[in-house]
Amino acid sequence: MSVAPSLRAAARAAYRDLLKASASTFAGDEPIQKAFRLKMRTETLALDSTARNDAGQVEEKIQLAKELAATLRRNVVQARRVEAHSGEPSWSLRFTKDTEIGDNSTIKDFPPVQSNRRARRMEKSGTTLTDHAVPPETAIPRNFSMLKKAHKQRKVPELREEDLEESFVRGSGPGGQSINKTENNVQLLHKPTGLRVACQETRSLATNRMLARRHLLEKLDKVYNPGLSKGDLQRAKQNERERQRRKKAKKKAKKQAEQEAEDGI
Repeated sequence: MSVAPSLRAAARAAYRDLLKASASTFAGDEPIQKAFRLKMRTETLALDSTARNDAGQVEEKIQLAKELAATLRRNVVQARRVEAHSGEPSWSLRFTKDTEIGDNSTIKDFPPVQSNRRARRMEKSGTTLTDHAVPPETAIPRNFSMLKKAHKQRKVPELREEDLEESFVRGSGPGGQSINKTENNVQLLHKPTGLRVACQETRSLATNRMLARRHLLEKLDKVYNPGLSKGDLQRAKQNERERQRRKKAKKKAKKQAEQEAEDGI
């Protein structure tokens, strides 16, 4: 099976656009730019001679190249070294016209970041950077009952359709023509966070769309509620069961040892 010339042209266009995005994002940093292009050419976007004739796999690589280019342009920024008034080296962020910075003034007007040497000196002198301090992380309860209570009180993230970028590609693997000849592989991109999931668990496109949203919501829950998500609670529940089992076994062994000691007397 050969790939249509229009699809090959689309692949070349997507790759050229990715190269332009890397040139804009890594401007002035030639080693990083060369390393990124080599990584894309030899690993991330590479296809063997058989896969190059598979339209489904070529479409997947095209979509991946587009997503990588968009991420580079909107979500990746470089830090440049600048000289502060005190003579100490500092670092500032370089934004481009495509950088997705929203309306947060603390991002747009972010002050130069002090170097490690400067930070150590300030620590020795007892001074700290308080203007843009990172808020302390919420402590995760170690007790299972408290963790369960915190899990119920957590704020579950909302999955809005306008924040999603959905695409469909041909499936792969076992399943026959219902998998390999239909575009039932659902790929979702959550644009605000950049999280991406793919679902091809069933032959039904509608079911895969539903499952993909469920998986994406679980990922968002882990990001917004670290240590308190549904998956974290299930693992904590399993650990609590193991703890209770070990406790009962230890208690039973102790009681049995005491009984044997009494019988021996």
